[in-house]
Amino acid sequence: MRRLLIAAVSAILLMPAGALAADPIMSLQEVQPGARCTGLTVVRGTAISSFDVDVIDVLDRQRPEVARILVRVSGPAVAGTGIGPGFSGSPIYCTSADGVSRNIGAISEGIGDYGGFDALATPIEAILAQPFVPAPARSRSGTRSLRGPLTLSGLRPRLGAAISRAARKAGRTLIAPPATSRAAYPPQPLVPGAALAVGLTSGDVALGAAGTVAYADGASVWAFGHEFEGAGPRSLFLEDAYVHTVVNNPINSPELSTYKLASPGHDLGTVTGDGPSAVTGRLGGLPPSYSLRVTARDLDSRRIRSLLVRVADEGDVGRPAGISALGLVAPGALLEAITRVKAGAPARQSGDMCMAVKLRELKRRMRFCNTYTVDGPSSFAIGGPLVEDVASAADLLDSFRFGALHPTAVDIGVRIRNGARQAYVVGARAVGRVRRGRRMALRLRLRHVGSGRRSTRTVRIRVPSDARLGRRTLFINGRPGDVGGDPFEESSFSVVFEDDESEDTGGGGPQSPEEVRFAFEELARRDDLRVRFPGGSSASYRDPQLRMSGSARVRVRIRPRGR
Repeated sequence: MRRLLIAAVSAILLMPAGALAADPIMSLQEVQPGARCTGLTVVRGTAISSFDVDVIDVLDRQRPEVARILVRVSGPAVAGTGIGPGFSGSPIYCTSADGVSRNIGAISEGIGDYGGFDALATPIEAILAQPFVPAPARSRSGTRSLRGPLTLSGLRPRLGAAISRAARKAGRTLIAPPATSRAAYPPQPLVPGAALAVGLTSGDVALGAAGTVAYADGASVWAFGHEFEGAGPRSLFLEDAYVHTVVNNPINSPELSTYKLASPGHDLGTVTGDGPSAVTGRLGGLPPSYSLRVTARDLDSRRIRSLLVRVADEGDVGRPAGISALGLVAPGALLEAITRVKAGAPARQSGDMCMAVKLRELKRRMRFCNTYTVDGPSSFAIGGPLVEDVASAADLLDSFRFGALHPTAVDIGVRIRNGARQAYVVGARAVGRVRRGRRMALRLRLRHVGSGRRSTRTVRIRVPSDARLGRRTLFINGRPGDVGGDPFEESSFSVVFEDDESEDTGGGGPQSPEEVRFAFEELARRDDLRVRFPGGSSASYRDPQLRMSGSARVRVRIRPRGR
């Protein structure tokens, strides 16, 4: 990360003197229908292309804060596709009466025409006037924002497609482009027309939204020509971007439209504002962030794979979006690590996962560990319960209402192997005398999942000191296997996009970081064999290498404590 920042700053310092100079602007009152102008944007890679723009009309000229410029685009750069999400922020330059090319604004909204050649542009005065705005602008009837869909890069195509389908089912648009090697191209100057990304995360799995730089003045950058989420002050990654292609869909409806398939690139600064007319940022220092490291181990082949992600921490600006990006990125990063370490896997798998979070507000880290065994409907079925646990942990961090929590590191470690390490208890008997307060031996008859092999195992448990004396029946109950889910189906990620509809009991949830830690550690589930004694007391036995399921009964004579 430090090397990337040094490279970005060096690239900025080595730019020609005029590259960062603010372009002259044209006031809305000077913009006239019939003007022949030029637009700038990236349609492939990082090179800025130009296209023709004709001004058709100016809407609401007398109200600059809501005014829009109606334009029609043409030229080789857009002739085959029209425009759509990702083009937002593309600056428009018109020649003024004094012969100077001036920035009049940036493309921001489509109007739903077939082909996507007509659009609305936000006047440059509105873009420059609002570095921080607390609420999104009032929507216009018959128009829709060209704000780009969220992009989640760094995942293999099949996994990315599953997350995209889950997002679409939840009413969100998310595209999973291939990851772009940042070493493949140098950091790009964020000048008008350049491809830009707003990054919620950075690293091996990058979540954000791509658009275009509308205006630049020194280290200050304005982009999009509309809001990202309309959340006001922000603290996100300001990045350059690589455009793979412009996906052509001339229907231009909310569900189907032309868009830029782009991936975020180098971290160049901090997105500081998210207002109705622009996203703003500053080149140089990066936003506060924390590491998300996911490590997967294949216990069969002993292969290890790790992913490292930086997650923007918006705690100091009040977490304006309401939730962090952790809940969206961590489940995908976890499954990506698993599929990288396992070159294919059967439906039956076993493993364990530990998740630890360090908070600035706590002296010691929070941690929980769970074991998993699935006999699922498809390969990698173990992914279902893993995603659910990680998403629950992220939701818990976001649920704290009484201040800002500042994670400094999140570590997820998972170990998996082929085969369900699970056996069912099909019978049991007590061995030797059974006395209060002493350990007793139970000989269990087991049948193993998969092979059908039968075995016996002797376990020792402590008899409760208040167990009723005399001849009694003990009830033995194991924990069933986990419910597996296909990680390549959108149902596995439905929990990631679901709104938290849990009722507020009146207390507002955890009252302190310590209570958050307590609830976090409660995510650890018991997977032991429980032996229930008469009177309600119980004892347990846990084998970390074998999930014992099923149930049995055994008759014993419980004697008083003795030698």
